[in-house]
Amino acid sequence: MIRVAIADDHPELRLAVRLLLYLSKEIKVVCENRNGQEAVDCVRQLHPDILVMDIQMPVLNGFETARQIVKLTVQTCVILISTYGERFFVSQAAEAGAQGFALKDDVPRLLLAAIEAIQHGEFFFKD
Repeated sequence: MIRVAIADDHPELRLAVRLLLYLSKEIKVVCENRNGQEAVDCVRQLHPDILVMDIQMPVLNGFETARQIVKLTVQTCVILISTYGERFFVSQAAEAGAQGFALKDDVPRLLLAAIEAIQHGEFFFKD
């Protein structure tokens, strides 16, 4: 079972991602977060395998949240999602320690593939 956490400040997007993940019998959503600090706390407490998180978040943005998660002694991989696909955001995601990046518009068709790739030790960066 792949344990996934979701972090986005928009409840509609969290719901959409959760419903998408429920399509896979191999994935269990373990927590949902409204801001970057909640995501760090979730990872610290529940140790999900993957955190799917928006870049633009209150309290801590996605880049800073990813940096903090990398510093924890857990094996949580981070997939950052954004409405912005410029190379700057993709490179910032990689520099922050994320294992994946996708545009929000592509989440419905790419998220499950991204999770699978990352579970197999690969990186998944799509802009």
